[in-house]
Amino acid sequence: MNTVKTSTPMNTRLQMLCRLLDQMALRGLWLGAVLWMSGAVAMAAPQAKGLSPAKVLHQSVTEWVAKEQSVAPDAVVLAPLDSRLQIRPCEKPLAMDLPFSSTETVRVRCAQPVWQLYVRVSVPGRPGGRPSVAAAAQAEAKAPAEKRSVLVAAMPLQRGMILTEAHVRQVEVDTLNMPPNVLEQVSQVMHAELVRDIRADAPLRAQDLRPTVLVKRGQLVLMSVGQTQGFQISARVEAMQDGRFGEQVKLKNRESGRILSGMVTGPNKVEGL
Repeated sequence: MNTVKTSTPMNTRLQMLCRLLDQMALRGLWLGAVLWMSGAVAMAAPQAKGLSPAKVLHQSVTEWVAKEQSVAPDAVVLAPLDSRLQIRPCEKPLAMDLPFSSTETVRVRCAQPVWQLYVRVSVPGRPGGRPSVAAAAQAEAKAPAEKRSVLVAAMPLQRGMILTEAHVRQVEVDTLNMPPNVLEQVSQVMHAELVRDIRADAPLRAQDLRPTVLVKRGQLVLMSVGQTQGFQISARVEAMQDGRFGEQVKLKNRESGRILSGMVTGPNKVEGL
């Protein structure tokens, strides 16, 4: 005899419960997978978008200069930074400004942590932009040079000569190629001697001269006292040492033997101190 098995209400409930558990487990696996993938994407995003502090600096300066000068970012050229410079990450947006009158130097500042540095930039000729560094230098070179009145040798001068007004003359020259320390007043060469030969029309510089010896040891010199007080007393005293114009020397009163001090003001002349 064949036996026919029929489902009972209890078996049906068990089957439905198993299917429900299977579906919940499957959904749990999917949900876990989705959460894991989301976390992986969230963790990977900062790494993919992360830039080094140097690249952040370069990008920020480039974009700021491009906006300020109304040019495309690729028209902005940044000078290389010192390789020894360690740029710290900035937790705040970088702030930029032009601390000087020139547009060639951009100051970059970070608020946290606090630091700042300077970046050299240029914008090679682009329509609508400010003049580039090269263009500005070229324009400056074309500007007329300023004139300046200086002293030049009126004739060939030889080392050791004691200069007078007749040895020099004043001329107007361009300041562009003028050497430093050029003399401008005739009074600057008075009581001075040359320390090197000077060709005619060459400018005279402070290092070409030195005060000449106007007082020699053992000579009698005229010492004056009291000019600044409205009176003057003069006396002959003996110089105890050589002295150039403006130098302080020791003097001796031969009658009293007293040692005095004076400043050389001219040939065999001193002013008492």
